[in-house]
Amino acid sequence: MSDIALRTSGLTKDFGAVRAVNDLTIEVPSGKIFGFLGPNGSGKTTTIHLLLGLLEPTGGNAEVLGFDTRNGTDELRAHTGALLEHHGLYEQLTARENLEFQGKIYGLHEGALKPRIEELLTQMGVWERRDEQVGEWSRGMKQRLAVARALLHAPQLLFLDEPTAGLDVVAATRLREDLAALVESYGTTVFLTTHNMVEAEKLCSRIAVIRDGRLLTCGAPGEITAGAGESSLEDAFLSIMEEEECSLTS
Repeated sequence: MSDIALRTSGLTKDFGAVRAVNDLTIEVPSGKIFGFLGPNGSGKTTTIHLLLGLLEPTGGNAEVLGFDTRNGTDELRAHTGALLEHHGLYEQLTARENLEFQGKIYGLHEGALKPRIEELLTQMGVWERRDEQVGEWSRGMKQRLAVARALLHAPQLLFLDEPTAGLDVVAATRLREDLAALVESYGTTVFLTTHNMVEAEKLCSRIAVIRDGRLLTCGAPGEITAGAGESSLEDAFLSIMEEEECSLTS
């Protein structure tokens, strides 16, 4: 596996007169959690859609796991997993049935699928509740199951868009622990968007901060904090946003 899981060069996406992603150039190291931070409407979700090949860029390019997102989408999706704005689970099915259905979509052989389901549901702490309908579960448990589903085909790269949003403290903490264990055990690369600065500071080895689709800074959490002259990533983020606001209005 390459040391770089994905890279973009001048990646740009316009929706009419609105530039959602603006000349974005980043590199994401393999086997790490990479944080992608920005305020609402900054282009985070649009960037993920571009990286998954769900949107065609207006300009620039992106390479994910060695595949060009413009023409390698089938191979790209076979090697990536994603949990986007909605968990997308079938709530009338049980946890096990959700994963069995997804496994058939991926074309996984039954002999390999059953132990993989047990492995993931055990890791996510829900194996004992595998035969319960998902609609009866808490939001935190659904999120953990959705992560398990995204991992079912053992992807090299996992995209997570605000996975702990709306979760209570206990559920969010458990999911963060699951993600850290995932990277430690399997070497999976995680591309994570979050508004939780404490979460980003704890989990991410590198972080990119964007606003209005434009990269403002990128580096290790400590580098970003020190560069902004602050004591925490949250304070650094606010300082970067304030500085950007001043530059736009001056």
